Amino acid sequence: MMRLHRVGGRTICRWIALFPFVILVAIAGCRNGRNGPNPSGTLETTEIDLGSPLGGRVLDVRPGLGDRVSVGDTLVLFDVELIELQRAQAEANRRSIEVQRDLAEEDLRQAERNLDLAETTLRRLQSLLEQGSTTGQQVDDLTAKRDVAAIQVSAARQHLGLFEAEEAKLVAALAVFDRQLEDGILVSPASGTVLVRAVEPGEIALPGATALRIADLSELELRVFLCEENLDLVHLGQRMPVLVDALEGEALEGTVAWISDEAEFTPKNAQTRNARAQLVYAVKLRVGNPDGRLHIGMPAEIRL
Repeated sequence: MMRLHRVGGRTICRWIALFPFVILVAIAGCRNGRNGPNPSGTLETTEIDLGSPLGGRVLDVRPGLGDRVSVGDTLVLFDVELIELQRAQAEANRRSIEVQRDLAEEDLRQAERNLDLAETTLRRLQSLLEQGSTTGQQVDDLTAKRDVAAIQVSAARQHLGLFEAEEAKLVAALAVFDRQLEDGILVSPASGTVLVRAVEPGEIALPGATALRIADLSELELRVFLCEENLDLVHLGQRMPVLVDALEGEALEGTVAWISDEAEFTPKNAQTRNARAQLVYAVKLRVGNPDGRLHIGMPAEIRL
């Protein structure tokens, strides 16, 4: 059975090993050729484990076991009051820094105006000095004032840069709080049926722990194994009869959705050395389940 685990915004896929008897049946069929038993397996589907990377106290769990959910439905609400307060504090700090940054920008503009004036006046005095209309001392004094104005411009720019860096840090913190607030609401990524409800209102959920497990049961999958000599009996898109034990021999229709490109050895715990040496190919069929009569784990076989 394939399961997708959604933890921390990520989806992780893993296959649960099939029972050894499934492959042993395939081995028997290979040894007996085309007259062997029909390949069998168990019905499975993709299961999605949902949890929040945030964790915390659970406020509400909306769907119950067996309920149908759709993409975008709100499933679980976590307590995010502390995060909201921290975000409000960060926003207040950002506004304060924004005001100080505006004042620093005005200080920089004033310092730049003072520098421009000092440089313009200095150029005029230097021209007058060449004409003998002023003294060298006056030029030296204004040069010193120009240098002080340049230092003030540099200091104002550094001051402004500090406020801009602090504001950027607070904006990043706000983005983190916004993401945490989003993680406090567990939303369904797919349509399906709730198979597991692992938390209840009032409980403390661990970060990343499974809160709900959902699966789309409208179509199940049957995974069987064929030996090489029987591969020519199936092809992609082929419709084949599927017999489910629980339906007392009633034949359903399955569609071949995937045929493995590579052979695989039978499990090491097969009973004989010859059985362990057999190579088989995995084949997956999709079986419609519109009326909900089929369930995960039901044994079924295909009729070759």
